[in-house]
Amino acid sequence: MDQIEFYNAYKDVKITPKPLPDYSLEDKVKWIFSGHGYHWVEFDFTMPDWLSESAYADDYYVAHRDIFSGEGSHYGWSSCALHGIDTDKTNVWQTYGYESEPDYQWTELGNKTKNIQSFFNNTFPAERYARIRFMKLAAGGWISPHNDYSPMINIDNLFDYPLPVNIAIDHPNDCHMTIKDNGCVPFKSHSAFMVNIFNDHSVINNSSKDRIHLIAHCYLGNKRKEFCELIVNSYEKQHAKIQSQV
Repeated sequence: MDQIEFYNAYKDVKITPKPLPDYSLEDKVKWIFSGHGYHWVEFDFTMPDWLSESAYADDYYVAHRDIFSGEGSHYGWSSCALHGIDTDKTNVWQTYGYESEPDYQWTELGNKTKNIQSFFNNTFPAERYARIRFMKLAAGGWISPHNDYSPMINIDNLFDYPLPVNIAIDHPNDCHMTIKDNGCVPFKSHSAFMVNIFNDHSVINNSSKDRIHLIAHCYLGNKRKEFCELIVNSYEKQHAKIQSQV
């Protein structure tokens, strides 16, 4: 199934309201991330406007798993790292021959984006980060259906791995991230989501404008409780909104 067939097959799926079970805080989060509830959670805060800082990336983008780079089946997808191994190292560390996970640093690009750097250093509830990347999908581009399943990650060790937060910096109206059996993630500019990327998903940009997102891979560490509270509160607000629309 290609990206157009995938989008048409799942874009109109209606989401059934799913309240949180009466579990402990961390077990609620594990229930959410196991796909029992919605397949995305929108963070209950307004993101800053990072559009002007995202312009610093214009000279740094490299093809990311693009059909023309020989690495994938996607078209018009490019990336650059603000935090990681280096600005042009946008894939997982194993790709670059490391035997163990390296120490990540703010890159040349990341040190230009002072407001973004400050947000992750001082505001977002995570102790440290792996990759933080701008992810651009060109006008007319697509990300083919795929999933990011890893046999190493399970519900018991979930918090030991970096959790990806997807932030829409500039999201055109006619650009859609579709989740198998779950419709489209309701992205809009200046919104942030946790998305169940273990489920099949695809993105298609039918607009005449590039889509600019930022994905931060977060190690929770000593911010674990704060992060879990944010996820649970955000989920409950999202559930109330969806329930009111039924």
